[in-house]
Amino acid sequence: MVSDLVRFGPFAAFVLALLALPASAQNATNILENTRIESPLSHGASYQFAMVSGFTRRGEVAQRFEIRDGDCGRSRGWDDCANDRGRVERREHPLNGFSEPHEGIWYGYSIYIPSDFVSLGRANTHLSQVKVDGEAFPLWQLTFNDSPYILYSDDTYCSLGSMATWRGRWNDVTVYAHYGEGGEDLYFQLYRNDALLCERRSPLMPPSMWGRSQRIGFKYGIYNSFVSQYLENHDQLPTHVILYDEMLAGSRREDVDVRMREAAGLPPVD
Repeated sequence: MVSDLVRFGPFAAFVLALLALPASAQNATNILENTRIESPLSHGASYQFAMVSGFTRRGEVAQRFEIRDGDCGRSRGWDDCANDRGRVERREHPLNGFSEPHEGIWYGYSIYIPSDFVSLGRANTHLSQVKVDGEAFPLWQLTFNDSPYILYSDDTYCSLGSMATWRGRWNDVTVYAHYGEGGEDLYFQLYRNDALLCERRSPLMPPSMWGRSQRIGFKYGIYNSFVSQYLENHDQLPTHVILYDEMLAGSRREDVDVRMREAAGLPPVD
C-alpha cells in the first residue's frame, strides 16, 4: 500500500498522516472549524474575536473573545441593544452540523476566566449554550455571575460552584447532551476537571417542541444579559475577556475530553 501511495506525492503524505492518527483523533469534530461568528447579532468591534498564542491550555493557539461597555449588535429579527443584552458568540454552522436532534453528543473544551473577571452580580454572563433555531430559551446554558449555574430549558438549574473556583485557571469542561424527546436514561452531564457537577435524567427538549423538525446549534463566546441590573449601581459595564481552547465534539467522551486526550498522548487540537 505504501509503495502505491508514494506515486501520488503530497496527497499520499496526507493520507499516511491521517492513517497514523489514533481512531479517537479522527472521530472528533473541530468546533472552531464548524462554527462562525454570529453576525450581525454579535457586536462588530475589531477586538471581538482573535486567535492568540502564548497562553493556551494545549497547543499553539487559543480563541480570545472580548466585549466592552456599550458593545451590542442587532439582526433583522432581534436587537440586543434594545433588549438589555450584548454578545460576541460563535455559532454552529451549519445548524445540526454536529449537534443533532434525537442524538447524543459529547462536547469537550477548556475555558479560561481571568482572575480579575468582574461578575455582573444579578445579571448574567453566558459562556456556552445550545439553542433551537427560532426558540427564545436555550436547551442548556453555562451562566456565570455571583453564583454560576447551568440553566435548562424548563427554567431549572444546577449549581456550578463558586465563581472563585473558576477564575484564574484553565477549566476543562466536558458536556454530554442528548437532544431526544424521551426513552433515554441520561440527557445531560457536565464535568469540570474530571468532577461531575451536573446530571439530568429528563429530556432537555421541552414537550412543546416534540414532533417538530428542529435546527440545533451550539454557541460559545461571551453573552451578557439583563445588564441593566448591573448598571443600576455602576456607571458602565466591565470589559470581559474569555479564552477557549481544545474545542471538540464527538460521539464518545474519550474522543473530546481534554484530560483523557492528554493522558492518551493525543495531539492538541490547534
